[in-house]
Amino acid sequence: MELESKSAPRNFALSVDSENKVTEFKVFSVSTSHMRAFHLSWISFFACFVSTFAAPPPLAIIRDNLDLTATDIGNAGIAAVSSAILARIAMGTACDLFGPRLASSALILLTAPAVFLTAIANSAISFLLVRFFMGFSLATFVSTQFWTSSMFSAKVIGTANGVAGGWGIAAVSSAVLARIAMGTACDLFGPRLASSALILLIALK
Repeated sequence: MELESKSAPRNFALSVDSENKVTEFKVFSVSTSHMRAFHLSWISFFACFVSTFAAPPPLAIIRDNLDLTATDIGNAGIAAVSSAILARIAMGTACDLFGPRLASSALILLTAPAVFLTAIANSAISFLLVRFFMGFSLATFVSTQFWTSSMFSAKVIGTANGVAGGWGIAAVSSAVLARIAMGTACDLFGPRLASSALILLIALK
């Protein structure tokens, strides 16, 4: 005798469609796994974006300490962007194979050491290398969009993707604010203590 197992329908706090995708977007809600996944995805993207663009605020100090030329600084910036392009291509495949959660988590764990190693960079080459490897973390943009796309229905997917991407890229504004805070901290506590504190905060992303 062949038995057919019927799974009981799951109940969610927000309305869902036949594929269990949320059909409404309540940005400040954490009542369902869909919204928790949404917030975790953009927060991870935000953290990676801040890490990659953390160098510009204390760049004047880094330049003087490492004797960097304008060419060295430009090459480091190009390295960060180049690695991001390569990583985003690979991240798409990783999301298809392993899912956005595992792919994003693995990438963050792999690039975190580069953030820590920024504190001990002592030459133009080492600075370029840490910027290069930190740039890989920008591929979390792909996993963020993939993740939100799998959680929300066609009715609200555009809004969800837009908010997640917008809040993640808001890290650039955070870098600008960090530049102002960095200048004030240097005046109050000295450049060495201020830069060490900033690097530690970013490394603890």
